[in-house]
Amino acid sequence: MGVKVRERPAGSGVWWIFIDHQGKRKAKKVGDKRTAIEAAKKIEAKLTLREFDITEERPAYPSFRECADKWLQTYIKPLRRDTTFERYGDVLKRYVFDEMGRKPINEIARKDIRDLLLSIHGRGLSRATVCLVRDVMSGVFNHAIDDEIIEVNPVLGVVKRLQLSRDRKHEVEPLTSEEVQHFLDTCQTYRPDYYPFFLTAFRTGMRLGELLGLQWGDVDWFGKFIRVTRAYKRGRITPTKTGKTRRVDMSDQLMEVLKALQTQRKKEALQDGRGSIVPFIFHEKAGNPLSQNTVRNIFKRILDRAGLRSIRLHDMRHTFASLLLSDGQSPVYVKEQLGHSSIQMTVDIYGHLIPSSNREAVNRLDTQPSATLPQPLQRERA
Repeated sequence: MGVKVRERPAGSGVWWIFIDHQGKRKAKKVGDKRTAIEAAKKIEAKLTLREFDITEERPAYPSFRECADKWLQTYIKPLRRDTTFERYGDVLKRYVFDEMGRKPINEIARKDIRDLLLSIHGRGLSRATVCLVRDVMSGVFNHAIDDEIIEVNPVLGVVKRLQLSRDRKHEVEPLTSEEVQHFLDTCQTYRPDYYPFFLTAFRTGMRLGELLGLQWGDVDWFGKFIRVTRAYKRGRITPTKTGKTRRVDMSDQLMEVLKALQTQRKKEALQDGRGSIVPFIFHEKAGNPLSQNTVRNIFKRILDRAGLRSIRLHDMRHTFASLLLSDGQSPVYVKEQLGHSSIQMTVDIYGHLIPSSNREAVNRLDTQPSATLPQPLQRERA
């Protein structure tokens, strides 16, 4: 037997009484703390005297939507990226709230989760989307467990038991070194103002947001590297995707082009009467970083002008990695340059591009002392 008083959600000023008696549970919203404590004492006394029937009223649990909104506002928004907060909120609105937003969170069963996910998959949406919905819902239930509203997460293991067909991974289709050069030559003719940007992309493998967030102070001319510390997306400066800073080596060609660009920026600043150049390396006339959509549109136009196949802008990053690996560079070096969180990620994505240049190594085993001819052959020769 037990009667507990708790504030739910924490800091909300709303107090609940949780009753656990003879295997039955009940929760009731009371009001302020003082009223809740007094009511709890009375209920505990009635339970002792067997004058309180725990089945009289249905437990008042918050709805799934109430728990989801709290999870988004108190956990996701302050601790995760803005894009993550927006994406999770969109997933809940698009796929979950209509079906079970109003249901008390304790009444949602595994079969409800299963039916919802099967419905999403049945609409032709990918397994990745189904898994994303599962993960978002699981986050809400885990948060409710932490708040001691429920005890079990009904989402766990559901997708595995459904055995949905796996999505095919996006095949990496990098450009060849000749295609890269043709793209850059076309860029110099068609949009020379974007040549330094695309050369930096092909020579460093940086993510788009990282390229847009680059500042002159990130370039080490003596050490010949660029320090990647931030990203720029949707008008905001954020940390890198992994939250870590890394150093990316500069090729001689890239260093010369960026030095020429800096000299040009200084001349422009003097002509405009400004005391110093804009801190961002790639920026609009007003000094703000380039927008992602602008870069994507120009990228597509240059591909068309060059007569190259249509690829994603992110494939410049894949091209950088594939050219290094094809040239015999270590996957560890490529991992460090790309800023992957683990070497496993690098191998999973680019493992098929690593050349089998050590095939002759097995023949060198024959020169070792233990590599003798089989005994039957030795006897025949004797």
